[in-house]
Amino acid sequence: MRQLFAFLLLLTTTAPLHAFDDDDIDGVANAYDLCPNTSFEDTVDENGCPENQHYWGKVTMTLGSNINYDDVTTTDYTFFANYNYHAWDFSLYSSQQGTLDSNNNQRQSSGDLYFSTGYEITNEHLLTKLTVGTKLATGSPEVSTGEDDYFTTLSFNYLLNQNVALLSSLSYTLTGKSGETTYANPFGYSFGLGYMINDKWYSSINYQNSNSIYEDSENYEALSFFNSYNFTDTFFATLNYARGLDELSYRDSFSLRLGVTFE
Repeated sequence: MRQLFAFLLLLTTTAPLHAFDDDDIDGVANAYDLCPNTSFEDTVDENGCPENQHYWGKVTMTLGSNINYDDVTTTDYTFFANYNYHAWDFSLYSSQQGTLDSNNNQRQSSGDLYFSTGYEITNEHLLTKLTVGTKLATGSPEVSTGEDDYFTTLSFNYLLNQNVALLSSLSYTLTGKSGETTYANPFGYSFGLGYMINDKWYSSINYQNSNSIYEDSENYEALSFFNSYNFTDTFFATLNYARGLDELSYRDSFSLRLGVTFE
């Protein structure tokens, strides 16, 4: 559940702010421009691409690590890949988890695989994204329920001005069933504030709340502080800190990811 919660957080905190900026002066705003560096004399289509140039989409990949502090310390080594084409995107997320036992020995265990598909609807002030996906239970019983799940997320980014946006999301997970354990189907929500500090640095603060998959257990709650920095048009990094506000979540979690984007 914690891995799914972190994955949904990733989906809802990495959407950029949108405003009507047009750096290459082709009449198509940066938020919708699929070819952002066209020459001034080029004739472009509605996507901002030269009429004789075909757009193949954008690929984003990240490698990173999550460090979680509580009664035990765990380290997740994560991989995320996303293919975006116009309003559609397709994502894959996986992790390997290591846990320090009572003798301070590191134990490795496979994490689950997550596949998802998203669709965005964008206007001048509001970005709405619907994501549906599945979790394939490939993880060991130490870090996984051992069941395949299905989830959906509806997120909203409302642009207040060129730099500030209100963030919110709703999520629902249909958990797999087994003969040994009955899991609840958790509903979650989040809300927060995003700020584009400059053209390279984006920051946000979010509150997340989700039902537990275990019946008669308190909700998962966390407050997170997310940052993304673009070193170049190709390379970027993200840093996230989350503070658990309930008795079951990790008390402190740090996440660092290095990423690359091809377009």
